[in-house]
Amino acid sequence: MTLNTLQLNTRDQLFEDTTPLEPMDAEDIISDWSCGAEECCLRWKSALANFLGQGTQELEAPAITALREMRKWTHNPSTAHRSGMELAILRSGLGHEILRIANPQVGLENRTPYLSLSFQRYRWKESLLSCMLGWVDQVLPFRIGTSQSTNANAHEFLQLLSQHHVCPFRSNYSSVFAFSSERCFLAEAVRWMLPTLVAKAPFTTWIHKVSLEHLFRLICGFSTADLDALHLDEELHLVLKLSAELRSLRQELSKGFHMKFHNNVDPDTRGCRTCYHEAEDSKCIRYWTVEPSCHLETHGKVVTPYPANDPDRLPPTGKGGTVHTDYVPLMDLGLRKISRRADVLARCGRDVTLLVDAGLPNNVLAGASFDTFSYEDLQKMRCDASAGKETKAIKRGTQFRRFEWGRMHPIGSRKPAGGRPGDTYTGYAGMEVTDIAHIRLLFAHAADVERMVAAITPLHPCAARELRRLSSEVNSLGGIGVTAYYCWNFVAPQHVDHDATWTIALQTCKEAPSDEFNFVMMDLGCYVETTENALWWFQGHHTHGTVVPRLSSMLSNRNLSQGIGVTLPRASLQAAQTQNLARAAFEALAQKWHVDN
Repeated sequence: MTLNTLQLNTRDQLFEDTTPLEPMDAEDIISDWSCGAEECCLRWKSALANFLGQGTQELEAPAITALREMRKWTHNPSTAHRSGMELAILRSGLGHEILRIANPQVGLENRTPYLSLSFQRYRWKESLLSCMLGWVDQVLPFRIGTSQSTNANAHEFLQLLSQHHVCPFRSNYSSVFAFSSERCFLAEAVRWMLPTLVAKAPFTTWIHKVSLEHLFRLICGFSTADLDALHLDEELHLVLKLSAELRSLRQELSKGFHMKFHNNVDPDTRGCRTCYHEAEDSKCIRYWTVEPSCHLETHGKVVTPYPANDPDRLPPTGKGGTVHTDYVPLMDLGLRKISRRADVLARCGRDVTLLVDAGLPNNVLAGASFDTFSYEDLQKMRCDASAGKETKAIKRGTQFRRFEWGRMHPIGSRKPAGGRPGDTYTGYAGMEVTDIAHIRLLFAHAADVERMVAAITPLHPCAARELRRLSSEVNSLGGIGVTAYYCWNFVAPQHVDHDATWTIALQTCKEAPSDEFNFVMMDLGCYVETTENALWWFQGHHTHGTVVPRLSSMLSNRNLSQGIGVTLPRASLQAAQTQNLARAAFEALAQKWHVDN
């Protein structure tokens, strides 16, 4: 069989728009440092000071212009220019103004509601510090104490956060998850809690010396009554209560899925005692050996459950002229079908297929599980998916727009997308925390992610560990370092994604015919016949996509396919790591430029 190739550009991402953020003029970058450099720095300083001093929307645009110009001016300064540029930065007072704004103490971002929104969108501290990285000689690690704390210390810690109103929930949505896991607590404590409390309560000397791990364990031990007795402000009290519920859910899920997938399993053979003597393909947890191979020739093609010339085929949605689309019938691809086995579920209570590398038998490349969640959990995730529609639907990469059926709404953070001047790594539109109802909604979405990661943990523990480890590097969603994508009738041609970690997908609802909205793992030679409550996971660099429905199905105005996908694009991780580096540079710059922070 010969497939006419329509290649996807390797930069083309399903989950993110890749429009360049700031077009760079190399000649301007080289020359501007010496041509009125100090005057430019004074203008930038004035724009930033005016906006961040008054916090009004009218003054934001000049500050954004200043940020964009600074990014160009400071981009990769040469050794010959660096000292002259630094002199202009310091003589103008711009350097001191940036350090005043970028101080990790929480305060400036909470001064006005609009400043909170602007800090959420533009991450002013990290964005401005990123412009100054060329003058950082060495980033010193944050010094964390090791002294044991007491319940009284933990009470005082929370009361200080409340009394000084320093929690940046409105300016950084991920800070609401500061107490959702030890890893998140350590990251957020270093980013803003300790610097702020040291400044606000200078005589509370134990804060300098405390072991954060021990402090977190004490906070986790507080009951609802203990928290009520502290009389904390409403938002912090709610965050602590919801964090406790999320931690409790994590423990319950861990126990529940351990029982589901390890119950009646022989510890020596690791096989299910009920189906141990069955043929391999009839076992409740079966292993399929696959030989991964790259299928670039299928990229951009649309896999269908019907012949390519079917009059009811789903057409492209491209605008302006005829859009060519290559249709490939699923039956011509010779893929193995992973489908729900009702008899196995009735016998063992689980139905799992793990795809392992033929060359490395212990290396799991992907997996699928059917009837994974309880009815109650599945209903909760359906409700959370409906709430996910409050965020703006994602803008797809260029070549995906020619087949733009269905919707995908993201919950989490993204790399700079290019559509907003001065953009940076931040939350998707609609992620801004405006009230306690939004905080509750964020925790509901975090619970969905916890459920999905917990479900694969007994089956593929290394994938789950990787997802949790990334939570300290990015804006986490609960205790997991991912973004969640809620989908309705969403389809995608065959493609690859450039992700930093695993992708987990869940079919929360399916009213479409059984041969539609299935999931192709082209490079692994398989496809999942999706059903309600089917969960599967894979690596985005393997070619994958949807078996698209018929046009008549899509026009039926039904909820044909609803699901959730969680992953972390590599570009988002890299952007988050740059922000982390910028945060860490504050202390080094403050010492170098002799600024008292």
